Amino acid sequence: MLQKRPQDLARVHDQVLKACWDAVRRFEKTHASSIIDFNFQPGALVLVRNSRADKDMSKHRPRYLGPMFVVRRTEGGSYILAELNGAISRLRFGASRLLPYAPRDLKAVPVTSITGLSPDELDAATMEPPASL
Repeated sequence: MLQKRPQDLARVHDQVLKACWDAVRRFEKTHASSIIDFNFQPGALVLVRNSRADKDMSKHRPRYLGPMFVVRRTEGGSYILAELNGAISRLRFGASRLLPYAPRDLKAVPVTSITGLSPDELDAATMEPPASL
């Protein structure tokens, strides 16, 4: 029967961790041309990929929804968006579903003037409620 010695477990742990990081570096190098981090700032106009249309394969369905305004980015990396009429969406949108929207007129509109909320009210409206057990 094999014994699990701490030094053996530590060595195996280091080897597995090194292999994982090597795989991450290899993936990033292979897909460097297709990995784009837009890092949208609050107030940026974006289009949202309609993931329901991906499964349908119909050319008549809209592929993107929007434009929408970025309200804020959550700690997990998803985005909270608002409609152009100021309605804040309760959904969170992954960064992979968003594309920058190129408007015809380059006017910057602050998000607080679109939503009509102060920065404190905006934070309170977009904070996730505590999870109940």
